[in-house]
Amino acid sequence: MVIPNTLLDDIRALQENRESGVLVLAKLDQRVSVYYREGVIQCVSSNLDAHRLGAYLIREGFLVDAEVPKVLAEARRMKVLFGEAAVERKFMDPAELSEVVRRQATELLKHVFKNGFARESFTRGLRTYFSSANINVAFVLLELSRSNPAPFERDPATVFALKNGEDLSGVPWYPKELCVLGELSGSTTLWSLLESTGIDEPGLKRILGVFDRLGIIETVGYPLDAKGVPSIGQTALLKKSIFPFERLVPVITNAVPGEKLEVLKNPSSFISEQFKTLKVRIREDCETPPRVMTISSPDPQDGKSLVSANLALALSMESGRRTVIVDCDLRNPTLNRHLGITVEPGLIQCLSSSQMSPYCFMRRIGNLYLMTSGGIAENPIDLLSLRRMKEVIDQLRLDFDTVILDAPPLSPIADARIVSGLSDSMILVIRRGKTGKRSIENAFKIMDQNKLLGVVFNDVKPMLFNTYFNRGYYNYGADSRYLYAGNHKPRVSPKNYLEP
Repeated sequence: MVIPNTLLDDIRALQENRESGVLVLAKLDQRVSVYYREGVIQCVSSNLDAHRLGAYLIREGFLVDAEVPKVLAEARRMKVLFGEAAVERKFMDPAELSEVVRRQATELLKHVFKNGFARESFTRGLRTYFSSANINVAFVLLELSRSNPAPFERDPATVFALKNGEDLSGVPWYPKELCVLGELSGSTTLWSLLESTGIDEPGLKRILGVFDRLGIIETVGYPLDAKGVPSIGQTALLKKSIFPFERLVPVITNAVPGEKLEVLKNPSSFISEQFKTLKVRIREDCETPPRVMTISSPDPQDGKSLVSANLALALSMESGRRTVIVDCDLRNPTLNRHLGITVEPGLIQCLSSSQMSPYCFMRRIGNLYLMTSGGIAENPIDLLSLRRMKEVIDQLRLDFDTVILDAPPLSPIADARIVSGLSDSMILVIRRGKTGKRSIENAFKIMDQNKLLGVVFNDVKPMLFNTYFNRGYYNYGADSRYLYAGNHKPRVSPKNYLEP
């Protein structure tokens, strides 16, 4: 695909000038509208039936044809856009909608470049969107490069590396791409990459082809033999640097955090202050602050995941502190829902890939690094018991100041005991008016009490001077029952260029 420089320059100029408004692109009777907010693309729409949002929701299994008119009618009644009505009717959650809106924008921009659209007009203005794509020029270039199947063709002994100093965390790399980027932090060859990454040669060449088109790798030369002569026939055994996760781990730009994520949504509130106090208490009560903490509860629906997420966010706001949270609940994961992000990639994919660094399956919101569950596992106990799970936690322990493991409840399953065995300490979340006395007693029998750091008493009635505190903060609806593997609704995930 040859990218028209004029159109790309127009899109880049709107970003650099932080423009807000609508860019209309046209070809014959086709119109594509690109909506900007302060230079960032919020969404893309068109008059093409195949690229309407409803068509994407049908293809990905969120809706069936018969449901589209009902959602349209609901949207008109509520005077909202189609996607918001789909969320209101519980066909999807806001994070899922955000990803579909991003895919719609990506596919429409590919269509524009492939078919030679031209700029028709730009109208300044400011609009608010329920769910946004939040993509920039770098994202557009990445997707255009991915759509080009041309592989990277060089002599296998050619030495190449990442160009120095560039922050590449602003786009959503795939795990395999991150794996190769990590290896390219030091000079290497195709032969060495095949061995170190475990990626098949055609896939590796496609990945390197994407990097080459983006201009982020450079040829260094050939490895030298003992006499200083270029040696084309040998594999370069060159020293790799440590995985530069701060430069590579993708920063999530389209997250839709839940309202109960108080530390992020309302940092000065009473609830946020309680998490900051909890952070201080942990430090004060421990001579050596624990590096790996498990957070669990006696029963489901006690609020342990919200406590985990809010505490992790509070810790990540400290300057110089590296904090990561891992969703170890492979039966009913909720961290992704609280943070408003997709569930994949995550821990399940990481445990299934022995050669790839855990950072390849990680993402970031602000300074908080995170690894979601990666989905719902059919064999959660088997996965959590793998040696690979211990290796992942040991790696995180080395590179992070605090690792928070959001574990399943202690009852009625054994998963939390496996997770807590990998940690230094444990916090137990008990919910007022919900957690039963017998469940609490059973939890204390099950856990290693030598690791118990303390108890968080959740959903407590506030004192008189804190009457603005919302007692319903941790309330759960009927959809929050504890699910077991196999109860989730399957989706049709779009394939990427590395999948057959």
